[in-house]
Amino acid sequence: MRLAAIVLALLPFAILETVLRIAVPQSIDELAVDPYVDLQQLQPLFELDTSSNERRIPEQRMNFFRPAAFSASKDDGTQRIFILGGSTVQGRPFSTETAFPIWLELRLRAVFPQVDFEVINVGGISYASYRVSKLVSEVMEYEPDALVLYTGHNEFLEDREYGALLDAGPVQTWLSSMAGKIRMVSWLQERFKTTTTTSTATMPTEVNARLDHRGGLEKYHRDPGWRNGVEQHFDATFLGMVRQIKDAEVPLWVCIPTCELVNTPPFKVELAKELSKSQRNQWQAWWEIANNDQLPSQQRLAACKDCLAMDPLDAGAHYVAGRLFYEQGNVEEAQEHLILAKDFDVCPLRATTAIEQSVVQIAMQENIPIIPTPDLFDQRDIHGNQLPDGIVDPEFFVDHLHPSIRGHQVLGKAIADNMIQNGLFSGLPLPQDALLAEQRFEALAQQHLAGLGEAYYVRGRQRLEGLRRWAAGRVGQAPDMESEED
Repeated sequence: MRLAAIVLALLPFAILETVLRIAVPQSIDELAVDPYVDLQQLQPLFELDTSSNERRIPEQRMNFFRPAAFSASKDDGTQRIFILGGSTVQGRPFSTETAFPIWLELRLRAVFPQVDFEVINVGGISYASYRVSKLVSEVMEYEPDALVLYTGHNEFLEDREYGALLDAGPVQTWLSSMAGKIRMVSWLQERFKTTTTTSTATMPTEVNARLDHRGGLEKYHRDPGWRNGVEQHFDATFLGMVRQIKDAEVPLWVCIPTCELVNTPPFKVELAKELSKSQRNQWQAWWEIANNDQLPSQQRLAACKDCLAMDPLDAGAHYVAGRLFYEQGNVEEAQEHLILAKDFDVCPLRATTAIEQSVVQIAMQENIPIIPTPDLFDQRDIHGNQLPDGIVDPEFFVDHLHPSIRGHQVLGKAIADNMIQNGLFSGLPLPQDALLAEQRFEALAQQHLAGLGEAYYVRGRQRLEGLRRWAAGRVGQAPDMESEED
């Protein structure tokens, strides 16, 4: 009787939910509404070229994307895979020709030579997850057979305000999270929303990164509230993308964003504002000892410890301590300090641990295959032995976060193999000779690389220098002591 009473009480809501889903279905645009920022003015990326019957990225978007096109009418035998994310997906500082989507495609062509694969690179320079989410909504309309997401590094590049949303109560937070899943909730929001209660910020049509402007580094300061807002925004956006793709029954793979730790000091260091002038002077004395490579490492580590006792969020001291432990072979201590140096970076140009954990937790929660990028890039220890040590190998990166061409090859192959193992192509016959498929891949890879030419690599090295200038100002040096308040 109790169960019957519960069922009868819930029945009207179930009927209303069913009627609304059928009679007033939620559009893709409504599903993709971001409660933190207004992105409705963003234009579709792909335009229809009627002369070739292809959808392609137009010339005016090439400041952020590279050419990509696919047929507007998909053939029955075509396997279409979209790879979405930021500049890592695009293959910077080189380009799409050596990015991991091309190695994914070549790997699949080697295993299934009779199949037509379309692997479309939708990597946008400086594109954060909230911009990637709009691209997801768009490509869902183009008959994808699978999607891959690699996002999380660009979340701190653009200005956004989170005050009102972070102050929202649990009911408002719950309603926002349920709006994409329960049609009654989203319908009520549509009916009763008012222009005066919106707290979202309108984003520009294209990326407007702080570091794209002179003095951009100066806009970054210690701001735990803003950092927390950015991380919450990513969590909500990533969950929304995953559920949107899952609801459409499109297979999805997600990559854990990873970055270089050993050779990348924090881009900006600031001391706690609460420190007095005398404390700052004492910190400066310890800092000079910590950075003096003529001194014994234990003395330098002791100075780092003193700096961190005064200011536990000192990213610079964490980095120096991490490097010293790394050079001593103390990997466990090195890993802890190097990760904290990244997480406490005042100018976070790499995905924080909270963002990395969001990717893993959401993928596990939604039963989505995860590509463990940090593990793929951890193949050797500090001595060069083929032994993973818990810290990604610097040789897999060309800068603070962009993989080397070899890193892209490793990642692309891993995604392809994971897709095959998870049955994405279960209707296709697997090759009887795995060695032959491997040989075909190596031949395709060599042929592809040989066709690029030296100019391709020269342009890549020039872009790398540009990236380093763009991120100029990262510190292993002390903050400007005179500019700090007492």
